[in-house]
Amino acid sequence: MKRVLHLSVTGFALLVLSACGGGGSTESTVQNTTDIRNDTNNTTNIKETLASAPTVQSYSKGAFNVYDADTFTASTCTPLVIEDPIGIFASPNGKADGAGTEDDPLDLQTALLNNNIVQDGDTLWLMEGTYKGTFTSELRGSENNPVKVKPYPGKHVVIDTTNAASGSGLRINGTWTHYYGIEVTSYDGNRVSTVDNSSNPSDITLNAGVNIIGSTNKVINFVSHDNTSGIDAWSKRQDGFTGIDTETYGSIIYNNGWSAQPADGSYGRGHGHAIYTQNFDGIKKISNNVIFYGFGTGIHAYQTGKVEQNGVLRGIENFDIQDNTWFLTGASDIRQGMKKYDCLVGGYQPVKNLLLKNNQGYSDIGKTMLGYASNYKGVDFTNENAVLENNYLVENLTLQDTWTDASIIIKDTSVFHGISGDQTYIKDLGGNDFSSEPSSGKKIFYIKNAYDPRRGRITIFNFDRDAKVAVDLSKLMKVGSAYRVHSVFDLYGEPLISGVYNGGTINIPMGTVSPPQPYGLEGAINASEGDDPKELFGVFIITHAGCQ
Repeated sequence: MKRVLHLSVTGFALLVLSACGGGGSTESTVQNTTDIRNDTNNTTNIKETLASAPTVQSYSKGAFNVYDADTFTASTCTPLVIEDPIGIFASPNGKADGAGTEDDPLDLQTALLNNNIVQDGDTLWLMEGTYKGTFTSELRGSENNPVKVKPYPGKHVVIDTTNAASGSGLRINGTWTHYYGIEVTSYDGNRVSTVDNSSNPSDITLNAGVNIIGSTNKVINFVSHDNTSGIDAWSKRQDGFTGIDTETYGSIIYNNGWSAQPADGSYGRGHGHAIYTQNFDGIKKISNNVIFYGFGTGIHAYQTGKVEQNGVLRGIENFDIQDNTWFLTGASDIRQGMKKYDCLVGGYQPVKNLLLKNNQGYSDIGKTMLGYASNYKGVDFTNENAVLENNYLVENLTLQDTWTDASIIIKDTSVFHGISGDQTYIKDLGGNDFSSEPSSGKKIFYIKNAYDPRRGRITIFNFDRDAKVAVDLSKLMKVGSAYRVHSVFDLYGEPLISGVYNGGTINIPMGTVSPPQPYGLEGAINASEGDDPKELFGVFIITHAGCQ
């Protein structure tokens, strides 16, 4: 059984990823706001320790998202040209009255709030370093000229909410703005609540990662970890239904949330989801993300309470969920057996117009679940329709509560840990495999990144448990391109493999990288309890020169 750990963070290594173009560098950090949370209960020592902890550490020049000018000079083909940074600039030590130039940058909050400075079609470039605090964006582009917010080419940008005012690392209120490649995290190691099992316990001081509130925004290629939640995409505000046509793409989301363990011995569970989302109108896209560990659900498309629009229950509609890999969500809880849902689409409103396509899932005891309830306070409802196509799920698929008969269309989909629930809801269009988990063989998925021509992903199911697996990089890049391979367990260290691609296959080592532990709960990810898939399963990010 897992034991409950009551940890101080004294002596615990707190890693802050600094940015560098050619090796490690020392960065400047500034606090966004002086409205720091008051210490409550037993958090004072934790806060003091965190305040004195080192907040700068160099990282490998081979980090997966660094594209400095000389990284890919070994290529024998012509690499893509690195984008010339033209636009407005913000910096960790920028000023509210800065000119917004590279030599005189703005501070980040000023830049994100000021539509007179950052306008249609502009790019806001974030200089390297760590931005301390919680930030709100009101940037508003237009359909044909969206605003873009990007790290300076080749640099690493972190939003760190440790000790910040309550809120989100990045709250997005505006419209038609695309946000790229930011890491959002906290180094607050207090991950166990002993107060209660609520969603807002007084003894948890973490902040949320990213909150998408406004319509027509995109969050692209983020890394969100060790927050209360990873990336939330909402559809409801006090001024009406919004959040229309947003996209969460290419992000790596892990170890978010906390464990509720009430001191009175009452029921407690893991809280905080990788992606928490609702949708009413338009299409909400969740694509090409890697979601793992954490304390709650992976994708949590869920609506509680009674939400009506013109007398119709609304809230879990029009989801387009494609090309994601999710695995072992819930494993960050220090207690055994807390893995539940890698993907849950359901709640106290009917599921309508769901597309699950080209997703891969792995869990020893977890599941993907469609539907949740069919009654809210005496009002019955029926889940209406879903399409599952070309998914590969080495986990259980659960069909929960009431659906219209034959309204769950399944095609070319594999489910290896059984289907639970009423299978009369399924309309089988063929090409499906609902057998037991293979005892041998391999299944490899290659996924290009639509927003970064220098990046791809490989997901490997290695039922043979071979120490190395041969992969065909021609599915992601051209011959002559210099490349690097990183496990999602170690994005900022040295690559597993690097070189120049000369065609054919390369061998990726399996199970050689230790999983990232949640801050404050070292040992929570425990191989003896199935938390580390080792040689059986792995996800890898490939970066390369993007040869023309």
